This record gives sequence, C-alpha cells and structure tokens, in this order.
Amino acid sequence: MICVQRAPGVTADTHLVQEVDGGMKFEGKLEGREMTPRPTRIDTRFEVLVRCSTGIFPASIVNMSGSGFRLSSVEGLEPGVAVSLEIPMMPPVKGLIRWVTGSEAGGVFLDAVAL
Repeated sequence: MICVQRAPGVTADTHLVQEVDGGMKFEGKLEGREMTPRPTRIDTRFEVLVRCSTGIFPASIVNMSGSGFRLSSVEGLEPGVAVSLEIPMMPPVKGLIRWVTGSEAGGVFLDAVAL
C-alpha cells in the first residue's frame, strides 16, 4: 500500500510517496525547471593544438557536439579563456572554455562547426 501526499513546503507538482515499510522517495516533476536537452555528443579521440593566452600546447578532443567540445590536456586551462583549436589540414576553430575539472575542460565553439 502506498500513501501519496504533497510534500510540505513544496509548491510545485512534487509529491512525497511513503511506502508502508517506512521507506520514502520523491517522485513527480518540478514545474518551470524543465531541462533543455543538450546536443548529442560524439565520442572521439583526436589530437589538436590549443592556442590561448597561456601558450600553445597539445590536447585531445574526447567528445564533441555541434555546439561544444570536451578536451583532455596536461596543461591547465581556466574557465573563460578563449582558445583556438588547430587540427592538421583544417582551418582553426575558435572556442571558449566554460568548465575545468582536473586535466579535462569543456568549451563552446564560437565558430560554426560541421560534424
């Protein structure tokens, strides 16, 4: 048997579900907090040359979408840094680093990219 009631202090469409055995869980959906699905990521592994204000160094792009990329590098990057990604026999692509975690960083493309 399951008892469903509105969670105290919650104004959105979220309910507290209490099971008879004493376990509890939340279920439902918060209105106005819908997540926009992000573009499909393509797992890849290719070497690029990164040019930015801190220097020029090699990195590997580990996944990408039409709007962004994730790269791995031994060199440190900071969020907000503008980069130029250079791939042999292709024109450089401009990007902006949005997040950094350890040796990985994620960014958005500032130029249009065809996958």
